[in-house]
Amino acid sequence: MGRKISVDSATMMNKGLETIEARWLFAMPPERIEVVIHPQSVIHSMVAYADQSVLAQLGRPDMRTPIAHALAWPERIDSGVAPLDFLQLAHLSFAAPELKRFPCLRLALEVLREGCAASVTLNAANEVAVDAFLNGRLRYTDIACVVEDCLQQAPSSAHENLDDILAADAHARVLAGQAIQRAALRSPSPVVPLSESVTLAEDMGARL
Repeated sequence: MGRKISVDSATMMNKGLETIEARWLFAMPPERIEVVIHPQSVIHSMVAYADQSVLAQLGRPDMRTPIAHALAWPERIDSGVAPLDFLQLAHLSFAAPELKRFPCLRLALEVLREGCAASVTLNAANEVAVDAFLNGRLRYTDIACVVEDCLQQAPSSAHENLDDILAADAHARVLAGQAIQRAALRSPSPVVPLSESVTLAEDMGARL
């Protein structure tokens, strides 16, 4: 998925951003959006009907499936993914997210209830913070701190056009750089090789 997405997966910021996307793409009120953790990653979507029946789309967690679907739509082609063996599925479990354990997800859910400005700040600050982590300039546990710092400082004015959004993005990146410098003064972080940084992010995401 790439180095940046690997870190976002560990912090669960990727799920937070997807939740924000769902609000704007489907014009969905924030109070109707809920995050549910499904560790097995077998169920990829569910649709609930008025009669309370639910249709679910299941499959192995393999990106070749959606890629093949996108390439062949509206037809279906062989993706090369092994069939789902229901006899090998011990169980399918679901849980509410632990927001204390994943502060980036908490921040994204808070932004979900705010306007476009906060979403722009969240995304830009996270990109700068993750880049600093991957380059050994920021501790993994400080990524969320940098994002939260920027959200507290950035103005919440409405964005009327693309130029406003780009300006807000640039301003958030400046704020993030300043927050990273402050974090480095509080707790100097040793430089970590890039490959080790990604492994560290995945390990921290599993253990936090």
